Amino acid sequence: MKYILTLILILSVATLVRSQEYLGIAVKTNLLNLVAQRPSFSIEKTFKQRYGLEFSYSTGELNIGRDYEYSGFLLRGKKYVYEIKQREITPFFGVYAGNLNKTIVSKNAYVHPTGFLSFGNNRNFKANSFRSGVNLGFVYIPAKRFLLETTTGLGYGKYFNVETFQATNAPKGYLDFQLWLSVGYRF
Repeated sequence: MKYILTLILILSVATLVRSQEYLGIAVKTNLLNLVAQRPSFSIEKTFKQRYGLEFSYSTGELNIGRDYEYSGFLLRGKKYVYEIKQREITPFFGVYAGNLNKTIVSKNAYVHPTGFLSFGNNRNFKANSFRSGVNLGFVYIPAKRFLLETTTGLGYGKYFNVETFQATNAPKGYLDFQLWLSVGYRF
């Protein structure tokens, strides 16, 4: 149902924007999220070709050594170093804030009786979190409406509503690292 609503939103924006003039709206998806078996969706509004405000939704599932499911929203504020122009790489920096809902179930985690040696992670939990940090990246517009963007972010996430599946201590927070390689369409 979420995918149908996302498609309806994209088509609605596309039909409302009939003008050939650039309005500063871009619809994007993170290609790296396809590794997590699901797409992501972002919409960005740029102001005066120097500032941007981006809203993203991601969901996914990574099952490498543990079952890890996530979903969350993200709001990014961006400042482009100089005016965005076609066929030029434009760097940007900014801040972000959002939420992330996680479920992590470890497989075959091992901790040596001394506690100094471990393989895997034996934390099994479900939690919501609030995360914030800084981001930087580059945008490249090879054609009039098509865009490519790389973004990396580094911040901290604080867990709340933690439910553990074992008799282990609940985690308090985490280092939030993001890597995005997005393709998009500009209106």
